[in-house]
Amino acid sequence: MDSLEEKRNLLKTRVQELFPTPGMLQTGIKGFSASLRTAPTFNQHCFYKPMAIVVLQGKKQTVLGSEKFTYNENQLVVTSIDIPTVGSIVEASPEKPFMTLILDLDSHIISELLREGSYPQADAAHRGMGIADTDEAILDAFYRLISLLDQPERQKVMAPMIIKEIHYLLLTSPLGDILRSVNIKGSHNNQIANAIAWLKENYREPLKIDKLAQKFNMAESSFYRHFSKVTSLSPLQYQKRLRLYEAQRLMLSENFDAANAAYKVGYESASQFNREYKRMFGTPPKTNVNRIKNT
Repeated sequence: MDSLEEKRNLLKTRVQELFPTPGMLQTGIKGFSASLRTAPTFNQHCFYKPMAIVVLQGKKQTVLGSEKFTYNENQLVVTSIDIPTVGSIVEASPEKPFMTLILDLDSHIISELLREGSYPQADAAHRGMGIADTDEAILDAFYRLISLLDQPERQKVMAPMIIKEIHYLLLTSPLGDILRSVNIKGSHNNQIANAIAWLKENYREPLKIDKLAQKFNMAESSFYRHFSKVTSLSPLQYQKRLRLYEAQRLMLSENFDAANAAYKVGYESASQFNREYKRMFGTPPKTNVNRIKNT
């Protein structure tokens, strides 16, 4: 057994020990979580934030805009921006669960590392999500991080050091361009990341692409092209996803009805909201929300 496979098996054993039942676990280390699923899931809508996902076992497909990503054990997934996705776990069983480790990525740590070191230039537009094979150094760092869950007296000092190490390993990995291009101030991807942050705060407002491009010092055609490259969505499609996800949250968590949720997130027409909600989630708002509440 090679050392890469040995570390992966150690991680699998450690993850299984964390889960009395399948699900998602936020560990005692901030920003570090794990998941274990024993059955396939289909077409789950969610927003990925900047994070690194180490896939230890199983297979998943994620649709970003019009592009499909497939990743399985031995692979690493990195996202550099907040992006709406539709995911399906396609290989998972009680005997061989789908298992992942997830680390939220910190833009402050990345900016610090970029100031401290020398890296290849990365100003080209990159998709905000990428996949590569996991290497031994990444697995070793994640194993040392998960091992700290049993050593609370060492966590406070050691966890930030290991987390910074993982950020460095990602920046110097084949997926490093994805992270560097978003976090280098003034780059096109950095401007798009800033536009996304603005949209998240102002998604209720009517969207004028020319004004948004001007706000972030880009020509309208360049802004549209780079936004679509990074997110695989147009700015209008992205705003629509933000509105629909927030409307679903309001109906699930705060018991809004469909009409009030629609107006709350910026729709002027409840019928348009219902059409677009059904197009995205597959069923009308009330049916969709009841199904989720009853599963």
